[in-house]
Amino acid sequence: MEIIFNNVSLNFSHKIIFSSLNLKLTSGKIIQIIGENGSGKSTFLNLAAHLIRPTSGKIIAFCDEKKLQGEDYRKKIAMLTPDMKVYENLTAEENLKFFVGLRGKILSRDDTLNLWERVGLKEDDIKGKYAGKLSTGMSQRLKFAVFLAMDAKVWLLDEPTANLDEAGRETVIREAQQAAKKGALVLWATNDERERRAADEVINLSSDTIRIS
Repeated sequence: MEIIFNNVSLNFSHKIIFSSLNLKLTSGKIIQIIGENGSGKSTFLNLAAHLIRPTSGKIIAFCDEKKLQGEDYRKKIAMLTPDMKVYENLTAEENLKFFVGLRGKILSRDDTLNLWERVGLKEDDIKGKYAGKLSTGMSQRLKFAVFLAMDAKVWLLDEPTANLDEAGRETVIREAQQAAKKGALVLWATNDERERRAADEVINLSSDTIRIS
């Protein structure tokens, strides 16, 4: 996978967020997006996801040298943000099945148990329990399970370890590293130093010259 920012500029209400960005993001890496509050970290991910359009320039995605657009691209990406919500009146398993179903996927019993194990949830602790009754940390693990179930080629993560304990943080970092080794492109927006140490490359949006380093 490749995501190319070609001379991308973005303005909001006459405020310049980005100006003439030229970046090439390639798979098999964890790329961290850092910067001061208001520098545009979340906005950068939204641009990469094609959720917002640049004021000028283009953001182009390629897979195996084939240009991806629209639904073809959306099927390749998964996004985890602080704004992600689960349905409080559905159980954890019902939420998982619902969101995966939106991608046209069906999880087997073994698939579901494997996801719970990967994110550190015990089935006995969540079985039959509405998502609205889960602790903040357990809810975040549920969201990460939904994210992992998408089996995406492009990971877009905004503050991915927020509301997680140390074990949860290690889980997210480990899964991201494994995904990158398998060829995924992992972008995460965070100033967390532990996540920075796990990154292969960094984009500093607070720098006068925005580049990959």
